[in-house]
Amino acid sequence: MQAARASCYNRAMSAARTLLDIAQGLLAGYAAMKVKGQAEATLQPLGERWFPPEPGEKELLGADPAGHLDRMPPTNMYLRVAAALGQDLQRGRDDEQIAAGGEWFHRAMAFGYPVVYSLLTRRVPAARAGLGAVGGMALFATTHLTLVPAAGLQAPVREMGRSWWVWEAGSHLAYGVTTDLTLRAVRAITR
Repeated sequence: MQAARASCYNRAMSAARTLLDIAQGLLAGYAAMKVKGQAEATLQPLGERWFPPEPGEKELLGADPAGHLDRMPPTNMYLRVAAALGQDLQRGRDDEQIAAGGEWFHRAMAFGYPVVYSLLTRRVPAARAGLGAVGGMALFATTHLTLVPAAGLQAPVREMGRSWWVWEAGSHLAYGVTTDLTLRAVRAITR
């Protein structure tokens, strides 16, 4: 009887820990999303000053978040999902409305990664390598260097200008570090 109670207690504590990890990941995701947005806004003009875009470069899919939100990967994903559901969103909507729909996809990804990171790092502390910098760059590599262009949501990496590398890689680095540091702070508070 006592073993059964202990087992039930351990399962309940494990479930509570998992829910806490998810909540902490969501908080880290909010902070990281805000920092990534600021990093992009700061790094894009800096990158373009260091590496001026070639003619037509900023017209590529995924190449200009400041001037073409309608051509960014989350917006393209939104349009594809809507088309798969039989909806033509481009008719009767302006670019701002379509970009706002794409932002929903971006936020889902922005919150998803920190939740997974929170769950993973609780069980595998070595996954926190580089204060989250390794995770941020791994996320950049698996999304913008491979999956996103392969899905046709962004122009091929070989076509992206050098300024793109500054703001896209730099903002993912900031995102990964912010995720880790926020998670550390939240965990310290909720011990």
